[in-house]
Amino acid sequence: MLDPDSPLSSRILGYLSERFPPGPYTVLVVLFFGSAVLVARDLAAAPAALPEPVAWLGAPVVWLVFFHLRVFDEHKDHTQDAVAHPERLLSRGVVSLGLLARLGAAAVLFQIAGSAVVGWTALAAWAATFAFTVAMRAEFGVGAWLNKHLLIYAVTHNPVVGLLAVYGWACAGVPFVPAFGWYIAAVSLGSLSFELGRKINLPDEETAGVDSYSSVLGRGRAGVMLTVISVAAAACSAVCVWLVGAGWGLGVGLVLVLVGLVAVAAMARDGQPAKRVELGSSVALLASMLGMGLAALS
Repeated sequence: MLDPDSPLSSRILGYLSERFPPGPYTVLVVLFFGSAVLVARDLAAAPAALPEPVAWLGAPVVWLVFFHLRVFDEHKDHTQDAVAHPERLLSRGVVSLGLLARLGAAAVLFQIAGSAVVGWTALAAWAATFAFTVAMRAEFGVGAWLNKHLLIYAVTHNPVVGLLAVYGWACAGVPFVPAFGWYIAAVSLGSLSFELGRKINLPDEETAGVDSYSSVLGRGRAGVMLTVISVAAAACSAVCVWLVGAGWGLGVGLVLVLVGLVAVAAMARDGQPAKRVELGSSVALLASMLGMGLAALS
């Protein structure tokens, strides 16, 4: 059992395991950043599918962007989370907001250095992304209103995914092609679907004092909304696969997008428990990114 006197390394690892599991986030970043780079290079007709090795420094930068977003959320939601989730390490004082702030600052410094090494375009794209995360931290100055409108909250925060997709393009080292917008739309809608899927519960799974899409919209309506957004995400992913795929890559890419759509649609049905809904939306997002990446690689 970790406590405030446990070794610092153990407390940090414990916090990461609880709130930012490195394994799943690494898989997410590899598929997200990798597919963005591969699609960008294919659409721009780059002479080689893979960029210069230095471009892959963008992957840990994206990983750390997700981490500093977690740190921002911990500071923003600490008062509410301490009541709703007293069992968490932060709520119990095993880790402190000050420690997380220092870790977040170190993450941002690495992001700056890594992006600068990749190049000026990557640094500019990172700066735009970081500026948006700061605006997210401040909840765009209308946090009290946004917190009463859960779906609008999700939509207004979603552009950070598109900005990170643009960052992937910036690391790819190719001219921007308007067709890359299909990729941006696919991952943006897919991540919105994932966000909804994380917060759809059965009535007996709701947490008192914590809003979810099912508690606000009703379980049935929330499931329908998740399915509709997932269909839109899959359609954009399929267009992207069609634009970059050839031969086996085209076939595999379209199958993966379809598998993801079937998974999320099946799990979104009324009566499915929260963990299955989250699993379905996770599979859909990861499968679509894998499909787009493989199609571009073919």
